[in-house]
Formats: sequence, structure tokens, C-alpha cells
Amino acid sequence: MPGTRSKTVLLAALLALLGLISGCSNTGVEYIPTGGEYTMESAQEAALTANIDDVKDVLTADAPEMRGKRLEELRTKGPGASALADVLTKDFPTETAAVPVLVESATVDGRTAWLVVEAWGDEGGTLVHRRLWVLDKETLEIIGSSSFR
Repeated sequence: MPGTRSKTVLLAALLALLGLISGCSNTGVEYIPTGGEYTMESAQEAALTANIDDVKDVLTADAPEMRGKRLEELRTKGPGASALADVLTKDFPTETAAVPVLVESATVDGRTAWLVVEAWGDEGGTLVHRRLWVLDKETLEIIGSSSFR
């Protein structure tokens, strides 16, 4: 039957492409524009369970470049997220071996805030730890931070 072989080859190529896409790491920062209400303690618990699977194999040496890309991505999410990305760019060293994995607009202890969860790693390692930054949404000042190993 003419064309069956072509369809089979095309199907195989599409399945291979889907495998590459689904297996692709470094998918980007998870952005939640309207998040939940937290206490500082529950925000820390949320950071502890944030998914870092897409960066866990990234070497700390490669983290600064990925961080820059993720912050550029964050700038596309609107003016508030862009201002947050500017603060995270300006106030943190460019060689920071930490990559944002989750950014959430939320309320923390009754205050509107940004929750930023980053994956970070030890020198010569990979991004296997988590860090939480809580920034006041209006002033963009840090109102809380935690680091988890």
C-alpha cells in the first residue's frame, strides 16, 4: 500500500520529537500571578516542596546563565513581574548559582508579596537545594528568606 511507509516514518519522527520535548529539561520558571495566602511558615513549607526536577541536573557553573534566561522570561509576565526580575538582577550578584523555579504573587502574613523559590547548589555540584525569598510586592524589599539543604 503506497504511503504506509511514509506515514510510519512520519509517525516515528513525531514520537521521537515528542520524546525530546517531554524529556527536555529547563522548561522555565513557574509563574503564578494570583497565588495563595500563607504564613511565613507555610510559605517555607511550600518552598520545601516546590518542584526543582527540571534543574536538578544543572551544574552550578551553568546556573548564572540559566538564571539570566529565567529572569528574562519573568520580564515577559507583566510590569510587576518585570520589576521583580529587575530587583533579582540588580540586587544579586550575576554569578549567583541559583535559578528561579517558582514565582508566585501571594499574601504572606497579611502582606502582599512575591514568593520566589530558587534551586541552588554547592560549588562544583548541581542545583539540588531550595531557597525562598519573600519580597514585599509594593516596595520589593526582602521581608523573609530561608535556605534549605
